[in-house]
Amino acid sequence: MSLVNDMLRDLEERRAAPAERLALEGLQPVDEAGAARRERSERLRRGLVWLGAVVLLGFLVGLMIGRVVNGQIPWGGNFPKREEAAVVPAVVAPRLLEVLPQNNGHSLVLQLLLDRSVPYQRIEESGAVSLRLPGVQLAGQAQSGRVQHPGSSLSWRVDAQGSDVQVLLVGMGDNLEVRDRLEPAGDRWLLWIEVPLAPTPVAEAPVELEQLPSATPAIEPEAEAPLPSWASAPLAPASAPAKVVAPQPPARPSGPPEVKIAPYQPDALSVARQALQDGDYPRAIRELETLHKTRGRDPEVLRWLARAYLAGGQQQRLLGWLPAQLAQMPHDSELRLLLARTQLQAGDTKGAVATLEQNAPSLLQEPTYHALLAASYQQTGQWQESAALYRQLIALRPSQATWQLGLAIALEQLDQPAEAGRHYRLALQGLGLDESARRFASERASALGGRG
Repeated sequence: MSLVNDMLRDLEERRAAPAERLALEGLQPVDEAGAARRERSERLRRGLVWLGAVVLLGFLVGLMIGRVVNGQIPWGGNFPKREEAAVVPAVVAPRLLEVLPQNNGHSLVLQLLLDRSVPYQRIEESGAVSLRLPGVQLAGQAQSGRVQHPGSSLSWRVDAQGSDVQVLLVGMGDNLEVRDRLEPAGDRWLLWIEVPLAPTPVAEAPVELEQLPSATPAIEPEAEAPLPSWASAPLAPASAPAKVVAPQPPARPSGPPEVKIAPYQPDALSVARQALQDGDYPRAIRELETLHKTRGRDPEVLRWLARAYLAGGQQQRLLGWLPAQLAQMPHDSELRLLLARTQLQAGDTKGAVATLEQNAPSLLQEPTYHALLAASYQQTGQWQESAALYRQLIALRPSQATWQLGLAIALEQLDQPAEAGRHYRLALQGLGLDESARRFASERASALGGRG
């Protein structure tokens, strides 16, 4: 109740004097009913607040109990750490599933079965062709083989080089023709590699003696020559001191002279070379080894013997014999090339690089020697050295497309896409690229056209 209202009611009940009422004249009675309503509203508001707090607390406690029951929160009271974002699994690298070699007598065909389509790089230099499949895993073991054909020899090898797969083909001669293409085969892909083998040379029929033309034409009898002046002169008197006797002219043959033609006898080196051309490698090796014993350090005999060892599949024999010959003739670049090719066939790419780096001839004199060295640098991953050497070769002969292609591949590996794309385009403008190499250069030039 209000104190003011109590005082006013007290004045009314006591019938107080006007003077006493005058002291409380300014006071107004309080609306007790409104105050009671406001007090009830305040109590109701406070009750609702407390009720809401209790309901919210009960809800949170129930939620906590539910999570504990479901095992989302351990009893120790420690909340689990926030789960990290799931790691995206790495893309599975393409795989080389199988290598299927075929030899039908006219060509060697290698079929490489892949689980998907992959780009590959082709490098061709001086009797060696390399196909490199970047980022491809070799499912099985490395494979290699050799094909011997009359007049030619071919070695091939498919193995893993770091994270890549390399297909290396090395022929005996400088002109090695390799055709390659990638095509779908169901849900797989096949990389076809075809190498035509040199045709067997046709042996010339022996020429009979009667078939040979006469070495000299038949000799016709000549007209009788006039006698000299002394023959018609008068005889000297008998008292002459000396009797002049006329000299007798030489007797003339009555018919044409007899012509004798001896049969042709080739020398030992020609016999060995013919045996090598016919594919008779054991005979060629025997003949050349005999010549080597008699002629010693004859460079021509050494080169042909090294070729015979290489063509006859005598790799280990050549690798054990030729280094000693090179030690005596260190500046013979052809012997050094033959040794490097043998090392490449055996898979010793580092050894081939070391061989070619020693006593290298002048680049101006033998650019193909340095081209093989630049290509071998790429087999060992020496991209800086390969690019530097290819730049020197291109400065000498800018129109050589294979050198432009080799430089482009090296620059791409060195993360110089703009320069690599430019040299891919220059390779397409040059000469010497086959269809597959031209297709590869075109694809890489398009892919790198907008980069850099």
